[in-house]
Amino acid sequence: MIKINLLPYRDERKKETLVFLAIMTAVPFLFTFLVFAGLWFTNNSQISSTENEIVKMNQQITDCTVKMKEIDDYKSKKTVLLKKMEVITNLQKGKDGPVHMLDELATCIPGNIWLTSIKQKGMTLELEGTAIDNIAVSNYMINLEKSPYINNVDLKTIVDQSQGGTKYNKSTVLKKFIISCNVTYTPEKTKTG
Repeated sequence: MIKINLLPYRDERKKETLVFLAIMTAVPFLFTFLVFAGLWFTNNSQISSTENEIVKMNQQITDCTVKMKEIDDYKSKKTVLLKKMEVITNLQKGKDGPVHMLDELATCIPGNIWLTSIKQKGMTLELEGTAIDNIAVSNYMINLEKSPYINNVDLKTIVDQSQGGTKYNKSTVLKKFIISCNVTYTPEKTKTG
């Protein structure tokens, strides 16, 4: 006897084949979608992380710029203060200089000389005076050269100056001189003459 199956088994088989094909087709698409989604999330997290690092770096750059400006301000203030300290130090070193210089001028004067004017321009002195003779002026210049506070002594002019006399006293001829020299407020080593 022949058995005939009248159930639509081919339709079911067709359905099973279609479901299998649909699954086999969907799996690669699903796998590809998951891979791309994973890559997208990874890239987005890396981008977000990089953007956060950029923000932090920009903040650090801003902080460093402010600190560099402060450092530059401190350097300029330091330079100004060092210059002020140098001026103060020089003033302290030179405060006794004029006293020593005037003492040397007075100490070096031999007899028969009178200073009438002392002019100072910078560290150059111009001494004007009157002497009885040329030898007194020469001795004064030699004494000035020996001083540790005075150097480069130079006789600019020496002229005769006649003083009026009376009928009992003849007129006296004096020597009017101008000497220039350089002064220093920090004495040189003791000069030997």
